[in-house]
Amino acid sequence: MFDVSWSELLILGLVTLIFVGPKELPRFLGTLGRYAGVVRRPANEFRSVFEQAMREAEMDQIQKEMQAVSEGVKASLDDATRAAESVKSAAKIDPDPKPEAAKTLPVDPQTDASQDARPAAVPDKAETETAEANKATVGPA
Repeated sequence: MFDVSWSELLILGLVTLIFVGPKELPRFLGTLGRYAGVVRRPANEFRSVFEQAMREAEMDQIQKEMQAVSEGVKASLDDATRAAESVKSAAKIDPDPKPEAAKTLPVDPQTDASQDARPAAVPDKAETETAEANKATVGPA
């Protein structure tokens, strides 16, 4: 605060010793200390109130920033929800889909019963070997 060197402090001490005297010096320094304390208390209170006001101002600013971020997140979440809803409504799927073959082909009970009664034809060994030989000569598709 004050730029006082050691030599200046020594000169002040000598002047004080001369004017106050060695007998009254301890009492004078005690009184000087009390007055310094009286002056420091209000200064410290002012500084603490000022620092508290600065912290509250910073807290208000931080609170405003957090509210802005919260609103931004809420807006983007709403946009994502709307996008998901639009995709969902665009991709509505029939819950009971019917195969197209069942809709177009009429069922004849006589032909169905006769086909079910016949056993499936099992290819013999010669037919299987011929089919494999044809595949080998033609090559992969």
